Amino acid sequence: MNLVARSRLTVVLLMLVTLLVLALVWQAFETVRSNRDTATGVLQDYANLAADEFVRRAMAEIGYYGYYTHINALTRQLAGGGDILSEPVSPNADDVVKKAALLARYHFYVERSGGGLRVPFGLEEADQDYLARRAGEVLLGPTPESGLIIDHPVLGSQAHTFVFAKADGRVIGFAVDHSQLARRFAEIFAGEPLLPASLADGTVGNESLFLAIRDVSGEPLWETNKDYDPYLIASDVIGDEYSGIFANHTVSAAIDASVADALIIGGLPRSRLPLLLATVVLTLVLLTTALLQLRREYALMKMRSDFVSEVSHELRTPLTQIRMFTETLLLERFEAPDDKRRALEIINRESQRLIHLVENVLRFSDRNGEESPLKLVRGKLAPLVERVVEEFRPLAAAAGSVIKLELDSDTEASFDDDAMRRVLLNLLDNAIKYGPEGQRIRVSLETTATNARLAVGDQGPGVPVADRDRIFDAYQRLERERESAIAGTGIGLAVVRELVVLMEGATRIESNDDGGATFIVELPGMPQ
Repeated sequence: MNLVARSRLTVVLLMLVTLLVLALVWQAFETVRSNRDTATGVLQDYANLAADEFVRRAMAEIGYYGYYTHINALTRQLAGGGDILSEPVSPNADDVVKKAALLARYHFYVERSGGGLRVPFGLEEADQDYLARRAGEVLLGPTPESGLIIDHPVLGSQAHTFVFAKADGRVIGFAVDHSQLARRFAEIFAGEPLLPASLADGTVGNESLFLAIRDVSGEPLWETNKDYDPYLIASDVIGDEYSGIFANHTVSAAIDASVADALIIGGLPRSRLPLLLATVVLTLVLLTTALLQLRREYALMKMRSDFVSEVSHELRTPLTQIRMFTETLLLERFEAPDDKRRALEIINRESQRLIHLVENVLRFSDRNGEESPLKLVRGKLAPLVERVVEEFRPLAAAAGSVIKLELDSDTEASFDDDAMRRVLLNLLDNAIKYGPEGQRIRVSLETTATNARLAVGDQGPGVPVADRDRIFDAYQRLERERESAIAGTGIGLAVVRELVVLMEGATRIESNDDGGATFIVELPGMPQ
């Protein structure tokens, strides 16, 4: 780091310290507002606690005693030969099962062996289309551990909830009645207090709470009749726990400000000493951060210096070869046509190597710039792979390596032609660079269940499992390679991963049975 940069960093640190001192002075004038903010924060924390407890109870009540119970009843009805559209629950069922059935607005199922979707007469077309498509996906897809798949689509600007399950080769399910959900929420809210009894000796009950549940479209499913100022309300988006019973729903809660004194243990804070101590600690943290930043910048400078050195080393060899054979040709020292052709082939080969290296460096230097986006098109990959491999064969032959192709000519994917070319060239160059002389490089292309899979396998020393993700980072090389005479910039695989991610794909490394490593690129393809 130069002197100017160090001076700027010092000025920034001094400014931060000055701001911290000013913050201490300003804090004296902010006591009243601080007390108010403290009370608000505590109320919102306890509101979140009450909301979390309410959601937990609702998931248990509606999930176990509702959805699971009703799905089990539907399964039994089908197993007994009943028609769940006309009679979803047996008249002899107990009260728990009958109560669970109230949550269903209507039922549907798909028969075995690709039978059509059966739904009630008069169902909305949008609902039928969604259920037909989704039921087919559920039928062909994996069965989750919970046994239930719960969706919350918005159809025709209205949120729906569908519960799916597999039963003896069928897909069965029901649409949830949101009005019945609201009744269940009201019952849960009318039950035991949502705040722990240890808070305020149990004097703060549910009557001091405001609660609301909104569906994925933002419309309220249920809310209490109490309203509070917006600054008191805490909201959170519910996750996908319990098979996503309320996934992406929003729960909002607030506590009456009049009970703040009962909930804040010891009353509102008065002493400024904790703030002063926290400020001192923060100052030390900032200084430590500055030192770490200096260390990081030094490491970055060294990394860049090493990179420039490696690039220069890699450029020197092919340039020397090109210059030597070019001068020899200009001086007409080759008399035999075969010698002239061999010299031209070497010049061509080394030129290709230079172009490949420069492309990598340019790609890497533009990664944070205004680079034009990739143009993804769907097409067959095999012709591109064959063309790139043929282009690379002279380099492979010079290293004594043989490339074997195993291509599925029908494999399709969405890819950018130039990006895919650079990905394959980098992988082939990597295999040549680190594999032994006389090795066989295997390039395969196939279609998996959902992806197009391109693999390049070498017979080199392989990649340790612990390093298989790290080596895709920029400037990263294995220790054994740093200590060897093998040149490398450490950016080839970084370029590979970046381009594959831009093509919405993924990369990974596997071990070969006969030694070496296989670099795998998977791109979104046509499902089989």
